[in-house]
Amino acid sequence: MGNELKILLITQGISRIVDPIITSKHEVVGVLESMPRNFSGINSKGIVFEFIKKTYSILSRREISLRRFCAKKNIPYYFIWKKNSSDAAQWIREIAPDLIVVFSMSQLLRRDILSIPPMGAINLHPSYLPSYRGPNPDFWQYCSMELNPGATVHYIDLGEDTGDILFQDRLPIPLGTKSPERLDKLVGGLGVSLLLKSIDAIAEGKVSRLKQSEISPTPRARNLIPEEHANIIDWEHWDIEKIWHILRGTESWLNAIAQPVGFMAGQRWSIDAYEKIQDGIGRPGDIGRYKGRRCLFVRGGVIFLSVKFDPKRVVLKFLNK
Repeated sequence: MGNELKILLITQGISRIVDPIITSKHEVVGVLESMPRNFSGINSKGIVFEFIKKTYSILSRREISLRRFCAKKNIPYYFIWKKNSSDAAQWIREIAPDLIVVFSMSQLLRRDILSIPPMGAINLHPSYLPSYRGPNPDFWQYCSMELNPGATVHYIDLGEDTGDILFQDRLPIPLGTKSPERLDKLVGGLGVSLLLKSIDAIAEGKVSRLKQSEISPTPRARNLIPEEHANIIDWEHWDIEKIWHILRGTESWLNAIAQPVGFMAGQRWSIDAYEKIQDGIGRPGDIGRYKGRRCLFVRGGVIFLSVKFDPKRVVLKFLNK
């Protein structure tokens, strides 16, 4: 087999690991795209949405469809969801990978798929395991004020992020770092380097496996349901730094505060700087004005808000009607 492996890459979209794995010395023999969470099949908006994504890719000169990306690279592509996993297993057998590499998959791999590659399957998880096992470690690390998070590459077993560890490390992340920048550093930087190191070690037969503790020191990093968003912030007891850190990190998706209305409906608040002032100028959790600027009132100060108009959000609002 030598030192080059045939790899099946499993991910969602053109994630931060796609280019580094494809351009490595190893051969990507297939890409399997995992369904988004709560995906129920093709809906009536699918064709319109695909057209919009293609148009956006042309205008931005940046491909955002993993399927089209693979077509341009002549890499076999397959989309897996709950109703075609058996067919996916047969597709994987046909491309015969030595190793499966996973990052950002919405469901656990089945036993019959795990048994296919002779070198096993590995996963990149954006936490320092066994802490923050589960599908949403990013949010819960923000919520816990984890400023020294880590990334872990581990073998996949039948549990949830419980397999033996190959490599892991930590990386300090400053308070208030927004999620895209955080993931650029934690996944695109540290995580990718650990992943490539792990693949090379497997190819060279120099693997050292560290068994994980059965018990995690943190609760399961579960996904939030939409109904939880409004009550996730403890406005009466959390200090301004914690609220600012969480809202700023999750500004693109967490609906813990009322979003813009009127002409800016469908857009989202950008979480700017905060200012500590005495209590009593506004009810915590309410949006108002301070020093002529839009702000969010919190215990011990205000968090300034702004809106940067994004035409993509207008389209998404239309599609979600």
